[in-house]
Amino acid sequence: MRMRNFIFLALLLLIASGSALAQSAEKAPLGLNGIWQMCFYRSNSPDVAGELKTSNSFKILTDDGRFTNMVMMPNGAIIIGEGKWEMTSEKSYTEIVERNIHLPQLDGKKNVMEFELQGDDIMVVKFFLKEDVNGNRIDSWCYETWKRVTMPDEYPENIIR
Repeated sequence: MRMRNFIFLALLLLIASGSALAQSAEKAPLGLNGIWQMCFYRSNSPDVAGELKTSNSFKILTDDGRFTNMVMMPNGAIIIGEGKWEMTSEKSYTEIVERNIHLPQLDGKKNVMEFELQGDDIMVVKFFLKEDVNGNRIDSWCYETWKRVTMPDEYPENIIR
């Protein structure tokens, strides 16, 4: 009887710990997965950042840990970077770059992306570039602002397809 109770207790502990691990794994992406559109600030004054405007560059962070950077061109979209991504802390994720035609010096490297969410729809990212494509030291921080792409409640009347 004691052995049966011990086995029953061990099974309960195993199920409970598996459930806890599954819950923590679900929380890992921290809501970064989705489609993000690069933005920039435009102003008529050098003293004011101005209004946030969207660009034609997109970052896709998938649930299965893949990222794709793409740009809309007049003759169609092109992919400019791709690889894997993983959360590395509460305020950073790492892109494991497989190929990047915009920053080829990152090919095959891990690129730590420090981020700050501003609400649910704006993400400010910074990353460090040690060198340029020719191997020259630049030791430079790059800052990017991204806006989450969402689905509106209704189909827009002024959509251009």
